[in-house]
Amino acid sequence: MAQKNSDKKSNKKSETTNKKTSKTSDHKVNAPTQSTPKATVEAKAQKALALAAESVQAAKKAVSDSSKKLRKRATALTEQTEKLAAKHAKAQTQLKKAEKKADAEAASVKPRQKSSARSAGSGVDTSLLTPPLPSPQPAAPTLIELRQRAKSQGVTGYSRLNKAALIAALESSTKK
Repeated sequence: MAQKNSDKKSNKKSETTNKKTSKTSDHKVNAPTQSTPKATVEAKAQKALALAAESVQAAKKAVSDSSKKLRKRATALTEQTEKLAAKHAKAQTQLKKAEKKADAEAASVKPRQKSSARSAGSGVDTSLLTPPLPSPQPAAPTLIELRQRAKSQGVTGYSRLNKAALIAALESSTKK
């Protein structure tokens, strides 16, 4: 049995060496022994050059077409930009007008805001909590006001009269 195993191993080795030699020998048989004729190589080169020239022409045409499209797109974008710039300028002028109007309104409202600003110090807006006060009744005119009225009406000796006498003199001068 030992001999059979060794025979099998030797047979396998010889088969693998036979396969290797047959592959190399097949390759040598298939290899061309003569070079291709010079005319066929030149013809193939001419065809390749013609194909390359056609490819270059096609690429040039594609570039010119795309540049035309790009120019059209650029002009459209330029027009759109001009329109947007005009809209922006118009909006700016309207904004300036609105700011001026708001400033004018704010200037007329400022005195009211001062009174509410005093109450804002406490953190509570008292204008919402308290009802509006009734308008105060006119108080009795001061001595200075009475003397000014007497002077304008031409009452004689108004500077030496007291408040009650000035009131009486003004009432009598208006009745005449």
